[in-house]
Amino acid sequence: MVIDGIKARFSIIQDHRQSAKVDYPLFDVLFGAVCAVIAGARGWTDIREYVLGHHDWFFSHRLFE
Repeated sequence: MVIDGIKARFSIIQDHRQSAKVDYPLFDVLFGAVCAVIAGARGWTDIREYVLGHHDWFFSHRLFE
């Protein structure tokens, strides 16, 4: 699957977030943000709306579970 290859490339990025405040894996957040920006998102609100609007697709690829 193509997403697994992209995930492997993103694996070099270290996650420095506080674990108690983490809802989703770092890859899911970064991948969702990249997809949204490619689709024309201009800020975090647009990114959130994009991910929510395409949640079924992300979920079918085991993201944002």
